[in-house]
Amino acid sequence: MTAWNIAFVAGCVAVGGVAGTLVPAWVARLPDPARPDEEFDRESADAVSGEVDRGIGGTGGSGGDDGPEPYDTPVSYAELARWPALPVVAAVATGLTWGLLAWRLGPDAALPAVLYIALAGILLGYVDLRVRLLPNAVVLPSYAVVVGLLGGAALVTGAWTRLAWALVGGAALWLFLALLGTLAPSGLGFGDVKLAGVLGVGLGWFGLPYVLVGTFAAFVLGGVVSLGLVVAGRAHRKTAIPFGPFLLAGFLLTVMYGEPVLGWYLTR
Repeated sequence: MTAWNIAFVAGCVAVGGVAGTLVPAWVARLPDPARPDEEFDRESADAVSGEVDRGIGGTGGSGGDDGPEPYDTPVSYAELARWPALPVVAAVATGLTWGLLAWRLGPDAALPAVLYIALAGILLGYVDLRVRLLPNAVVLPSYAVVVGLLGGAALVTGAWTRLAWALVGGAALWLFLALLGTLAPSGLGFGDVKLAGVLGVGLGWFGLPYVLVGTFAAFVLGGVVSLGLVVAGRAHRKTAIPFGPFLLAGFLLTVMYGEPVLGWYLTR
């Protein structure tokens, strides 16, 4: 690496660390999901919010021994933001992630969109792990942010075809997870579907094969972690495990290593 490359990566680490310190304030400002009236059944409640991450390997909202139902949890977003270690954890995680992405992509026109997804992913991963929700207040605006940033990248580079594939990738991954959620409603929530659409846009910019690799990586990671928890006695077959963090991890790993993986596969 040249001195300029090192400075560029170090700058992204520093800026990412500062951006990560804003995650607690971002979490605290999120509107808590509407809690449906008691006469609503659980399916109706899920439809009202559309934020629930049902998780993998579980049944529905995973209540009872598997943990609190998302709507029954007493933890508000403001309380989640008060975790003492959150500012440091978010700053370190964001700084390291931004540094790795900057090292891998360099000053690529799509880097701002990828860095935004990484920052939003830190917040979404934390919230999903705590209360099995993927807040609409973060996921839905991310469509406009990511498409806008990639549109700017297309304007600068003239890569309008890549922007078109990004939109196709987002639609394809959204439809794929929506189909899975319809066929197995106890396995995926609509929050996962909406997040997948954002990630599909980001991966589609690099090519539709990246969407396939990212999706495959998410399910493999989810399966391996779930199996490990079962073997360790920390979960059982019906335990719901949030799927959002695995979607995000699959996205990051694919951006980092999708090219060599695809190159290896295509040369076999």
